[in-house]
Amino acid sequence: MKRRPFSSRIPKTFRKPWNASTLVMAIVAIGLMLMAVVSIHTEPSRTGDYLEITNSKQQALFLKNKQELGLLQRKIQKPEASKPEASKPEASKPEAAQTKPMKVKVGIYATNNFEIDPNTPSFKSIGYVWFKWRDDLQDYLTANNLEIWKVMAPINLLDIPESSDSVFTLTSKPMRMEDGDWYVTASYSGTFYIDDTDFRHHPFARLNLPIMIEAEDILLNYDRLRIEPDLPSSGIGQFINTSVEWVNTGWMLNSYRHQYDSDFGFGEEASSYSQLVFDTKYATNTWTSFWKILVPVSIVMAMIVGATKLDPVHYDVRLTMPVTVLLTLVFLQQGHDGDLPRLSYLTFLDEVYLVCYILTLGSFCLMLWACRRYYYAIAIEDKDRRELELRRLDKSDDYWPTYVISAATISIAICWFTI
Repeated sequence: MKRRPFSSRIPKTFRKPWNASTLVMAIVAIGLMLMAVVSIHTEPSRTGDYLEITNSKQQALFLKNKQELGLLQRKIQKPEASKPEASKPEASKPEAAQTKPMKVKVGIYATNNFEIDPNTPSFKSIGYVWFKWRDDLQDYLTANNLEIWKVMAPINLLDIPESSDSVFTLTSKPMRMEDGDWYVTASYSGTFYIDDTDFRHHPFARLNLPIMIEAEDILLNYDRLRIEPDLPSSGIGQFINTSVEWVNTGWMLNSYRHQYDSDFGFGEEASSYSQLVFDTKYATNTWTSFWKILVPVSIVMAMIVGATKLDPVHYDVRLTMPVTVLLTLVFLQQGHDGDLPRLSYLTFLDEVYLVCYILTLGSFCLMLWACRRYYYAIAIEDKDRRELELRRLDKSDDYWPTYVISAATISIAICWFTI
């Protein structure tokens, strides 16, 4: 028995070059989409907490991978008009500015972040904070009748629990350690402001939840007091991933010089203060965003791609298809925008919808043109001319899916890399 050639075993539909090109472009588009999702996928960061069974002879120890320490790299730009204090004449400097600055080491351990609200934007957090300082700072506090936990305060604090009169609640009294340093620890609880939100890559968004600690005493500027991070002891607790929508990806702790554009009435140039920032990093789940947001949009747009495959006699259905897709896209976008605050820029998802709107409008225009050409063709009496005109319409219908998939893939890729 003679074996049929491979080409004859391919379905007739795929033997046409335009159908084959559409299939290839669809596979390429899906492959690029999956590669993009894999490349930006983020794994949740694990805490260093563990549970140990103490009421059994066979103790079980559940260890989680310790997370690597990171340093927050924030660029604080200094105004051109602001000159360093060292450029001033010695006589104009306060006496304290000429001495060695006092230092306080601060550590933070966040046990839980919850009620993340991008609309405010704010979040609630509870955890522990501790301070270590030396005799020179203790002498200053004693002379001015101050307490370290009242001098150091979160400057992005919005609210505290009604049952508390301060964001900090002491868990130990100030004590002198063996190395001569002073030490005190406290728990904290409050609502904090998120100073930097960027949702340009939504639905693949990232969010930093900061706690910014700075001296409230106006005399303790950068020349008099430096805040140092206690990196080895700081971290996050086991309940840090209680938010359903956001996945923790790590934390950062570092100190900065906060330059104010004001002299606060001292009659000198802009003042600067030492600031400690504890950032807990979060991101949306990549695969969840892909399946719940991008896949439905892709399925809706597939209706536009397949509309031209309907028989030309069903032009009434073909004309209503783009309108149906357009209304569906509008409702989908409104539902997704409800999760975000009003933004002054377009997100990646907004640009995806914009591309879909343009392609839907193009499909509608094609349907109108093809409808007119179809009824014009069937009215031609000459059989050869009529067949030629109908073949032209069929060719435009066959190539349109390839154009749509190619244009969508290229446009969305440009949107992602230029956002």
